[in-house]
Amino acid sequence: MKSGEGTEAELIADVSKTVANLELRRSFREWARQLAGCRLCRNLTLAAFAAILTIEVAILIPSYRNYEEDLLHQRAEVAIQAITMFLHSKSGQAVTPGRLEVLLANSSLTGISMIAGGTRIEAGEPVTHPQPANGDLRGAVRPAEGVIDLSWSTSPGLSDYEILARADVSDVSGKLIAFVFRILGLSLLIAVFVTVVTMAVVDRMMLSPLLKLRERIARAGDDAEHPGKYVAPPERSDEFGEVESAFNDMLTQNASYLSRMQMLNKNLDQLLDERTRSLRKTEQELEIRTLYDQLTGLANRNLFEEQLDRHLNRSDLEPAGSEAVLVLGLNDFQALNGLAGHQTGDRVLQEIARRIASHVVDHGHVARLGGDVFGLLVAAGHRGPADSLEASISAVIEACEAPVRIGQKTYECEVSAGVAITPLDGSDARTLLSHAEIAMHRAKKTPSERVQFFASEFGDQVRRRQEMVRDLKLAVQNHQFQLYYQPLFDRLRRCVGYEALLRWHHPVHGLVSPAEFIPLAEETGLITGIGDWVLEQAISQLKAWTDEGFTGRIAVNVSALQLSDRDLSQRIDDMLKRFDVSAGQLELEITETALMDDIERSMATLKRFRDLGLTLAVDDFGTGYSSLAYLKALPVSRVKIDQAFVTGLPDNDQDEALCRTIITLAHNMGFEVIAEGVETEAQAGWLAISGCDEMQGFLLGRPALKGYSRNS
Repeated sequence: MKSGEGTEAELIADVSKTVANLELRRSFREWARQLAGCRLCRNLTLAAFAAILTIEVAILIPSYRNYEEDLLHQRAEVAIQAITMFLHSKSGQAVTPGRLEVLLANSSLTGISMIAGGTRIEAGEPVTHPQPANGDLRGAVRPAEGVIDLSWSTSPGLSDYEILARADVSDVSGKLIAFVFRILGLSLLIAVFVTVVTMAVVDRMMLSPLLKLRERIARAGDDAEHPGKYVAPPERSDEFGEVESAFNDMLTQNASYLSRMQMLNKNLDQLLDERTRSLRKTEQELEIRTLYDQLTGLANRNLFEEQLDRHLNRSDLEPAGSEAVLVLGLNDFQALNGLAGHQTGDRVLQEIARRIASHVVDHGHVARLGGDVFGLLVAAGHRGPADSLEASISAVIEACEAPVRIGQKTYECEVSAGVAITPLDGSDARTLLSHAEIAMHRAKKTPSERVQFFASEFGDQVRRRQEMVRDLKLAVQNHQFQLYYQPLFDRLRRCVGYEALLRWHHPVHGLVSPAEFIPLAEETGLITGIGDWVLEQAISQLKAWTDEGFTGRIAVNVSALQLSDRDLSQRIDDMLKRFDVSAGQLELEITETALMDDIERSMATLKRFRDLGLTLAVDDFGTGYSSLAYLKALPVSRVKIDQAFVTGLPDNDQDEALCRTIITLAHNMGFEVIAEGVETEAQAGWLAISGCDEMQGFLLGRPALKGYSRNS
């Protein structure tokens, strides 16, 4: 039993030793792997290893030289001892070559020469480069590989012989090689030992603390939100301890900064949330403003085009010709704005928009395109062919033209419409909308046909208009305009003045009608520059005629766009002063339509004209829609009966009644009356009898480049 217990204890002890050895090996392998993975350790170890080897090599070179010298001297000593013993053993006997051969056979000598009393005795190989045996044998000249020639002077031990001998030193090379390997092995062993010690010291003093610090830095970097957790007291008081102290200070400072940053981030998050909500609200408001009309709530042009393109790109489109883009424009809406006020005009637009939207299923398919112009997508019914589309369009127009009641008053709006059918007139929103607008403008110019369908000739007209605009700009630059002067006569046929009429001589098309280019100049804004040129030319001509004795006036037409120019009166005043012309000799003719575009601004402009002393006249009287109340308030001196009422005189009863009424009304309001378009004696006679103050027409005088002359 005891023997079994002893055996078991020994087994446990052996197992424990084995486990300990395994743990030691594992620790050593881990340590070695750790050292091998450390670049710093590798560099230090390689540097130490290289330094040790360099030192050993530096020691080896002189040792090698000394050892070789020692070996050669040993061979010289052995040779001289053999020669000395040979001479002593043969004392009293003569030295012969045969005896020397025996010496050579029993020693390391391969050749010998003895000289005494001038007699030389030789045996073996000849000695050709003898060196003193006590000299520097390593640097001696070698007659052949593995041998060296030596010389000894006469001495009692050599029986007064001078001896020259060739010794075999072939085994010296092997011993030198063995010496080198032995020294190198020892050096390598020392280098390995020193390297291992260096590695252990480096691990103890540098690597382990450095790895611990690196691990702590890595953990602190991964857990940047809690830097205080990784503050630890320094384990050493050397430079590594100072590094750890600096790292601890940095962690503490970072913890402080982090606390402040967290507080700032919290405040910033709150501020960002508030700004985000504010920006989102502003974004929504901007989107509404960008995509929708603020007055009517309808889509604007951009949204309308986008929705229409989306609709046209669908795969389940209606059959060709069953849908169309309809553009509606309210006629004379500016007059309603001027007479009833902008607030009433806005309410009328809102009501019209509501009615148009009621005919469209998708709210994105109806839009206010600007001002009094609306656009929508209309679709044909499913009960008939193309007339169903016309019926849908008619229904929209009838709804728009129905009376609009605002407060106690009722307002009616006439509508002009342009239609572009898909895909006949275009396959995208922009093209369809452009074509429908072209058709709508054509409808506005054709009162008898309020609805116009787009056709190819409309596009030609647009191109013609663009060419005309370009040519009109060139005409302004190249001074292609001229002023013609048509005389004005009183009822006694005396010339009392002239009307300045603008003419354009196109270099290709010849004379262009003012009815064609004047509206275009007003639309493009060129009328302002042209009007200033006309005024300057007319005033300059008035100055020239006045110097010749002319006492009448020159009448110049002023457009609606010129009336809206606040600086026009000042420019006219400057021209009058520059040419030294009386303001009473310049008459400005304004149409009723121009006056009613913006009645408030027109009244202000006319008052400034009157303050300058200018004479004012209402042109084309009776063809517009001016209110008598406004006419009474206008600071004008004359009204001009339109040619349309003069043409039928004296045979047309209606024209007679209208002209007589205008003359009577104007005289009762203190205005003079001038009739234009007088072409027959009958017309002139009737007007003179009816009290018309002045007349103008081809009967009395045609327009000419030079009107007045002293003898006329």
